[in-house]
Amino acid sequence: MSDKVKKQKLYKAHYLTSCRIDNWVRLLRENKFKISKDKVPQLLYMLGASILLTPFTLLESAIYAVPIRRHKMEKDPVFIIGHWRSGTTYLQNLLSKDKQFGWCDPVSTTTFCNSYLLKPLVAKVQSNVLKDARPMDNMEYKLDLPMEDVFALNLISTHSIIHLLAFPQNFRHYLRESFTDELPEKSQREWEKATRYVLNKISLRNKGKQLMLKSPDHTCHVGHLMKMYPDAKYVNIHRDPYVTIMSTINMFKKQMDLIRLNDPPENLDEILEDAIVELFEHVYTKLFKLMDDDAFKEGTLVDVPYDKLSAEPEETLKMIYEELGMDGFEDALPAFREHIASVNNYVKNKFELQPQLRDKINDKLGFYFERYGYERR
Repeated sequence: MSDKVKKQKLYKAHYLTSCRIDNWVRLLRENKFKISKDKVPQLLYMLGASILLTPFTLLESAIYAVPIRRHKMEKDPVFIIGHWRSGTTYLQNLLSKDKQFGWCDPVSTTTFCNSYLLKPLVAKVQSNVLKDARPMDNMEYKLDLPMEDVFALNLISTHSIIHLLAFPQNFRHYLRESFTDELPEKSQREWEKATRYVLNKISLRNKGKQLMLKSPDHTCHVGHLMKMYPDAKYVNIHRDPYVTIMSTINMFKKQMDLIRLNDPPENLDEILEDAIVELFEHVYTKLFKLMDDDAFKEGTLVDVPYDKLSAEPEETLKMIYEELGMDGFEDALPAFREHIASVNNYVKNKFELQPQLRDKINDKLGFYFERYGYERR
């Protein structure tokens, strides 16, 4: 075996590297301590890191936990929602250039439990560790761009769909965990407590700026977020379902190859296809019901087609600000233009749609095609 292959086995950008010890115990217990032999070194590396960080975690909690829990946001967040691979990252990267917003930076997110005490020490190390943290696409990864807040939540909670990447034998369990309003009340309270703690801490670290957050997971529990943050605003970005689903399958497979701690099912390709199509169907069935029931307050939701954002980014951003009643577009426009120019050479992944997957999409997602006018193939 070559040295290159050996190095690939120890994935230092693994999202659980700085997981809190009590959360490790819960995760391992609910997965019945099933770890593949070839992943034991990876697990030991991450457990060792978590143990070494525990004194700092306890100290930071002792100093900051009470202020974090008591913190009140001046404005509820702006949530970018949409299925995985629908353009949420590009949109958040753009909006992050508006200095009125606060967001999760990669270092504070991946070292969430120690972000006050250790961020200055680990920033340089993290810049090297995280540079290859997006294996699913060609987007450049920078420490001055946002990261999904769910990766902070994952370090203190088991209630997240992302854990299916580490524990694929429990694939269906973690798919269910993403729809929080369908969980038992105890689990809902646990998720809400952890989520509020994460967002409060991010808000404090951003000195009270209005948060602008993106995690596709949020699309699964919009109804729950609306109860927690009644004045929040939502930017719903949508994209051709064939492209979105093919890209999501590719992302899950590539990330699972790097992140998994136990062996995936033998028929993983078929399971992923079925699961992602069902996930897409479930996400938008719930979201469209909220829309149709007028659950969103006037001026708190805007629909954004990805193709329009890609072709006309300035016009689309202006529309978002106007629809949501937000100030600051003109002030942020030079920074928007600079970022748009910097990604002009971005090359999108291309996938070949297989007949079997096409038929599954056409069979399950007719309501989505009808709503947004995408053409069937």
